[in-house]
Amino acid sequence: MPAASASDRRADLDWLRVSAFALLIVYHAGMAWSGWSWHLTSPDSIDWLREGMRFLNRWRMPLIFLVSGAAIMLALGQRSPGAFALDRVRRLLVPLVFGMIVLAPPQVYLERLYSGRFTGTYLQWLPQAFIGTYPAGNLSWHHLWFLAYVLVLTAVLLPVFLWVRGPSGRTTLDRAAAMTARAGLHWLMPLPLAACILWLAPISRNPNGLVGDWYGLAYYGILLLYGAFLFGSRDLLAALNRQRFLSLGIGIAAYASLYVLFIDGAVRPTIAPADRAAHAMVSAVNTMAWLFAIVGFANRHLTRRPAFLGEATEAVYPFYMLHQTVTVIAVYWLLELGVTPAAGFILAVVATFLGTSILYLVVVRPWWFVRPLFGLRPLPLANRARAAG
Repeated sequence: MPAASASDRRADLDWLRVSAFALLIVYHAGMAWSGWSWHLTSPDSIDWLREGMRFLNRWRMPLIFLVSGAAIMLALGQRSPGAFALDRVRRLLVPLVFGMIVLAPPQVYLERLYSGRFTGTYLQWLPQAFIGTYPAGNLSWHHLWFLAYVLVLTAVLLPVFLWVRGPSGRTTLDRAAAMTARAGLHWLMPLPLAACILWLAPISRNPNGLVGDWYGLAYYGILLLYGAFLFGSRDLLAALNRQRFLSLGIGIAAYASLYVLFIDGAVRPTIAPADRAAHAMVSAVNTMAWLFAIVGFANRHLTRRPAFLGEATEAVYPFYMLHQTVTVIAVYWLLELGVTPAAGFILAVVATFLGTSILYLVVVRPWWFVRPLFGLRPLPLANRARAAG
């Protein structure tokens, strides 16, 4: 997620951004041993890892979109719509295209190699890397789907963000936020998410593929707006701060209900048609309660900016783009070597963070002409001269 320079003044937002994407990296490192289908899937799974990932699954991507909604408002600032749209193209579309050409193909190649659908070197496979769309073909954005969704949703919702920025929108938002905080109306925010789960999920297809994913587009679009709404109001943030333990308690109760009533230890639970409405409501309450708790605790406790936070905030976007390619390479060799599942997971996490850090520090961060491909702003001219020298 591209970070706006104005967000440097928001320590809680930057802490949430860094933490959410760090969790994403750990999550992807464990996918091979989760028991769920992934690009590379071990025949052995780790039950406790899957249950931990299942819990994270309920709010990890919603948290990222929530933070992204706040970041969109900060990035918009007072810029004209045209200037903002051009900036989004540079910082979202350019990295997405670059990632599809350079970062996703090694992942697809190793998946084909591991499954036995291809034998040969990467150079031998490369001519077919862009033939057909994944999964039948090879062209894919893999984990970079997030960039495509944020780009499209930002374009669709830009009139809303522009209205909120204006005097009328700002006044309306402030009044609505004050009333919401005073009356506890933020606990109605799960309702639109529940409606998406209940009515749009059954008619949607192609998850994370944009086209036909009506559920994903609506669900994540709502969360973008929620992020702008919550982080745009001191009253609401103060309310979440005060209610952080209440939100945590509701989140624990909601997830326990979700697990006992609908999951019951199943690897891939199925929801009976008669239970769909109840499942949608409990799922939505669970998601929003954990988001409220996380934002409330962050607003309460993550108010300081240690020296590394600014550096970590800038590194988030390149880390996000690079990490899964590093993970897939590490997991492929760990599976080929027959490393035990628990050790494999730990080594995959370590290898991902180390490998991604090296690539970021050596290949991405110092070079002004590489940085825009990873969503970073170019280096100042003085820094370019030092890097060239």
